[in-house]
Amino acid sequence: MIDYREERPAAPSIVAVTKLPILVMVLILVACASSPSPPPISTTPPTALPPSPTLSPTPQPANIPFDLISQESLFGYLEALTAIQPYSGWRNSASTGESEALDYVAATLETFAHLQSLGIEMERQHFNVFIEAEIHETCLHLTLDGQEVEVPADALRGSRDDVFLALRFDSDGSARDTDPNPVVAEGAVVLIDAPEQIYTLAPADLAGKIVFLDFAVIDTLVTGRGMDVVFADVTALLAMEPAGLVVVTRFSNVDGESHGQFIGDASILNWVYDAPLPPTLYTRLKDLEPFGIATWNDLAQIETARLTWDVDIIAPGDSENLVARIPGTDPSRAVIVSAHIDSPNNPGALDDGSGSAMLLEVARVIDTAQTQPPVDLYLVWYGGHEIGTYGSAHFVATHQELLDRTVAMLQIDCLTRPMDGNPADINIITWSYNDFGDDRLAWPHQLARHVAGENIAVRIVDNHDLASDNSNYAGFDVPHANLIYIDHDALMRRGSGYIHYAGHMHDPYDTVAVARDVGDVLEQMTHVALAAALGTRGEDLRATPPSGRRAVIAGNHTESASAITSQWISLGMALAWEGFDVDMLPYGQPLTATDLADADIVIVPPSVDYAGGGANHLSYDTNWTEEEADVLEDYVSRGGFLVLTNSAYEPSFRQSPITLNDDRRDVNVLAERFGITYRFGPFPAGNILWTESDHALMEGVRYMELYEGNGVPLGMEEGQILTQVGGQPAIGLVQFGDADGAVLVLADYGILHVHNAAHNLLFLQNLSRYAGAR
Repeated sequence: MIDYREERPAAPSIVAVTKLPILVMVLILVACASSPSPPPISTTPPTALPPSPTLSPTPQPANIPFDLISQESLFGYLEALTAIQPYSGWRNSASTGESEALDYVAATLETFAHLQSLGIEMERQHFNVFIEAEIHETCLHLTLDGQEVEVPADALRGSRDDVFLALRFDSDGSARDTDPNPVVAEGAVVLIDAPEQIYTLAPADLAGKIVFLDFAVIDTLVTGRGMDVVFADVTALLAMEPAGLVVVTRFSNVDGESHGQFIGDASILNWVYDAPLPPTLYTRLKDLEPFGIATWNDLAQIETARLTWDVDIIAPGDSENLVARIPGTDPSRAVIVSAHIDSPNNPGALDDGSGSAMLLEVARVIDTAQTQPPVDLYLVWYGGHEIGTYGSAHFVATHQELLDRTVAMLQIDCLTRPMDGNPADINIITWSYNDFGDDRLAWPHQLARHVAGENIAVRIVDNHDLASDNSNYAGFDVPHANLIYIDHDALMRRGSGYIHYAGHMHDPYDTVAVARDVGDVLEQMTHVALAAALGTRGEDLRATPPSGRRAVIAGNHTESASAITSQWISLGMALAWEGFDVDMLPYGQPLTATDLADADIVIVPPSVDYAGGGANHLSYDTNWTEEEADVLEDYVSRGGFLVLTNSAYEPSFRQSPITLNDDRRDVNVLAERFGITYRFGPFPAGNILWTESDHALMEGVRYMELYEGNGVPLGMEEGQILTQVGGQPAIGLVQFGDADGAVLVLADYGILHVHNAAHNLLFLQNLSRYAGAR
């Protein structure tokens, strides 16, 4: 379960809150009858923790020009962002709309003369994402009283994790074919606003017909009927092969009522696999009001409907970041303020047009005030967030030197419009070192002090789970936080999935009109962002000791950077707590001996690229070279400590067993140098590793968790087996060379993730201490 902790300053009470960036639509529950239940977890704290440093005092708030913040300006930016590619994906992740939004931001920054005089620099980053959906054409024509009218409609983007399921939403069924291939479906209309109606129909009733389906029927969290039941309903409907499908959403500000949540990007339609998908669009009932259709029953006036549907699934797709550096008076330090530019296939005024607009407003205020930030200010707009925080992970991987001099970072994700009657707060969410003995939250408290004089109350939350793009910084010991306005009580009341239903996010009503309801909050959040930009100096906000050691994550053959940055957060924190500076090599950069200079530990994440999956992907393949293997063999032979990991499935943000990793044996180019081989074949079932070794790495560790079914069988010519599953090694240690070099080999990279087991964390602490003591 998610670990929430509270810290309550004297001002407002503090509650825990999180906004999960991705709703996992399929929960896989595995019962392991053959494995005994884990014993109770010991809560005894680890021994010999390093001393916690005293944080430097926060200086008095700078003269921050809060009075220059303008709601009019903020909403002007929002109007422009939400006007991009309307009803054609909007700013959908990795789409043309996302790219056009970054063009708009860059062009706006170029108009600020003072920033130009300071020497503002802009960097445009490109990177691959696993799946992109490009929505070219979506038209819905209705015949009413013999007259044809066109009403606004959008298409669905399909799965973000499974190429074969995503291709069901491609109008020509071929990945990477971007030529226009519109499909037209036309026919009389059949209305369905209750699940029982589905089972009164036969295929003959729907042949050549266009089904108008009330989204509330398939809204899994609102129906209360269970995902499996709703999945069966949808499958039964599609199996009757209607000519087309139009999903209709209704606006609501009432808690517990459906309002189109996730229809554009993550509805249950994404997961149907054994029934054909007809041309499918979604529309808002309120967009039909100009044509005399105000209620569901009014839809009966429609005589015929005609759909035009043209969508291309591109695998892999291309996404982008925009990075703007505004030089500070002290260029040796930096602060990062960021937001994601993409929307979940909707207008995205709140999520996260609000954050993107706040960054532009920060830039405008600095320009208008003719001031200069105390330290280098990086404003970063990430792409690819809504499909797995790709942009922030890529930024982190490619800006390691910047992270070392970064005082702190703030992510803004995002403003919401709560359902009527639901309270909400401006929350600053972070992840403390409480698991290691230090629960201080210096960075959020500094921000709170900066805006307290403006009568802005914030709630500070210590959330030990993925929150947003800021989580990708956590494993690199960067003080970080996410700024979000949300109803926490809904999360506690109904679980993490319901948090998106507590306000307007990931729904078709995430519009500027709705955002204006919370315009004052938008302005207050901008105060916090401006305080981060202009109130941050050279203070030390870290809780860890000064770094005197170096850990290198060799991610240069792991295209899924977010799998490393999101899954190995606790690993990075454990290393930092032992005085390690954690560095990561970005994907595509060849490994050299210079990269390993002074490295006390080198960790190799799973090899993976986005060229596999069995679809018509780009022809490229990641693989370790013999020259890189020479570098690592020489490193170990001189006494280095190498950790090899693997993954049977494509590593991803919030790991799930969907697509087999066809690169899982590529690491053998390295492993075989040390008498280790990763093999094809199944790994024993179960997600619990029982430990019996008395090695220092396993001290106090009785069992650990790994990702179910994600292990890759491994063989060792010699060495010590530390844990096994079903008689097969899961963790092994091989001594190499005459200088006490060692290779730790893991069957699953998930062993380095904490999951819900404290013993995984204890193993990470043991590993960090072992590496530091060598």
